[in-house]
Amino acid sequence: MTAPPLRVIVAEDNDDLRDLLVTIISAEPDMKCVGTASDVDSAIASTTEQHADVIVLDLELQGRSSIDVLRAVRKAGNKISIIVFSGHSHPEMIRHTLAAGADAYVPKNGDYELLLDAIRDRRTGNVALSP
Repeated sequence: MTAPPLRVIVAEDNDDLRDLLVTIISAEPDMKCVGTASDVDSAIASTTEQHADVIVLDLELQGRSSIDVLRAVRKAGNKISIIVFSGHSHPEMIRHTLAAGADAYVPKNGDYELLLDAIRDRRTGNVALSP
């Protein structure tokens, strides 16, 4: 018996990149994109409404820092896996993000397999950190 697909939310404020991520994730047989968000408030609401397994979270969303999403989701006790997908690669930023509650940090470097692997790690319980 196969496991149900991982339910994924994509929180990204760049429309083109958000659409690309939805397409890439939806093409995977073991994943299903169940929602999108382009700002902090809708990202927080989506984690409650969609009952997703994973949220792929851009570090800089419209409105506020995505650190607010991390803190709000963790404070609410939501067990969703949070994968920060960011163009920032400074080690201090990565440490700060993980300390705020992210389960993984994946760079926006065009290697979408890293992102897909981090999402799949949710199923195995692994915590991924990609340099």
